[in-house]
Order: sequence, then structure tokens, then C-alpha cells
Amino acid sequence: MNNKRHIILPIVSVVVLATLIIIGFRTSDTKETILPTTEEEATSAPWPSAEVEKVSTNEKTQNYNITASYPKTNSDSISTYFKSYVEDQITQFKEDTSWVNDVESASSQILTLDIDYKAVNGDTVQNYVFSTNSYTGGAHGLQLRKTFSFDKGGQLLNISNLFSNGLDGLNTLATLVQKELMKKEWADAKWIADGASPREENYASFIVTNTGVTVLFDPYQVAAYAYGPVDVDIPVTAFAKVANPEVFRP
Repeated sequence: MNNKRHIILPIVSVVVLATLIIIGFRTSDTKETILPTTEEEATSAPWPSAEVEKVSTNEKTQNYNITASYPKTNSDSISTYFKSYVEDQITQFKEDTSWVNDVESASSQILTLDIDYKAVNGDTVQNYVFSTNSYTGGAHGLQLRKTFSFDKGGQLLNISNLFSNGLDGLNTLATLVQKELMKKEWADAKWIADGASPREENYASFIVTNTGVTVLFDPYQVAAYAYGPVDVDIPVTAFAKVANPEVFRP
């Protein structure tokens, strides 16, 4: 009996070991291989600034009507930034129209504020253009635009980020913009020299595209109100020597 046990136990051990080895091979054959993330996969990742939802608000009283919208994005901080911008515009509008409660004839006027936006996407930059149309009394309303441009990392770009030499590159761009503006039938050298001079505040609103940059000017900035908002497209080829290669790819 003892002899049989001595023979059976080694046999069982060999069978168990062989079974484990076979299972191990099968597991290794079916195990999924995880490869490093490719550049294509990395670039397809969601942009922090990409819109996921449109947030709208509406406030109406006897004297004014407010409608406003802003994008909720993949980034909480960017979403909060847009929300704060819209709330600031609403607060300013209410301050500018606070007189309405003290003027008897104001009841016949409906003051308005409308804030909306559109997205303009490129390969390296995602832009949002906010349009604010308001009527706070007087002969006519006012239209203002404000742009926000983000790279793929979610960084908000200013005009100096568009150039390899920083804000110095604005001198080159401003010269090109002024040249284009002077081609307009309504061109006024004084308006243009002031409103399109190479100051950062004059170029606060811009759109980065795959082919260049579009500079946005509001009414009264480079021309009289009657000519409305003015957009100037400048191809990157015109300022290639100072263009930031991370923003404008060759």
C-alpha cells in the first residue's frame, strides 16, 4: 500500500505541473498586448476647450430683456472662465441701465442685451467668438466682439503667442493690417493709425486659422459706426518670418 502511494503521488504532481504549464501558455497567448500611445492617438484626445454643452440664460423685466449663452467645455476652469465673462457683461449692462428706474419715460423703452458665441476650429487652435449686442438707450445699439483662442493643452493665447519673437511680432502684423485697411473705400488714415496701431489692446480679438490670422475690429475702432465691424485676414505667409511654428505649422 505504501509503495502505491509513493508511486501515485509523483505521478499526480507531474500531471498538476503539466496542467499549470499548459494553462500558462494559453494565458500568455491570449493576453492583450498594450502598445505605447501613438502620436495620432495623442492628438485625437479631447481638447480641454471643446464644447460639450451650450448653457443659456434669460432674464426679463418690465424695462429690459437679457439673453446670454456660453459653452460648457471639457475643462471646468475654461467653463468657469466663460461663465464669469458672461456674468460680468450682464452686471455691466445692469449698471449702465440703472437709470431706467428713475426715468418716467423709460417704461416705453425695452433695453436689451444679447450675448452669443460661435466656435471656429483649426488644427492647432480652437477659437470662440463672443458677440454682445446691446441697447442701453440712445440713437442705436452697440455690437462688441471678444475672442478666446486655446491651444490643444487648453492654454489661452494672447496676440504675443502668435509670434516667435513675442509681442515684437505685433509690429509686423500691424503694418500688414493697416495696409489692408487703407485699401477700403472708407479708409481714414487717422482712424486706422489710432485703432490699428501695434498696441496689444487693439489686437485683443483675433481668430487663428490654418492659413493665418483674422483680426476683428469693433465699430468705432478703425472707422465710423456706419461701417460696422471690420475683419482683416492676414495669411501666415505674409508674416512667416515671425510666425510661431507651434501655432502656425509649415
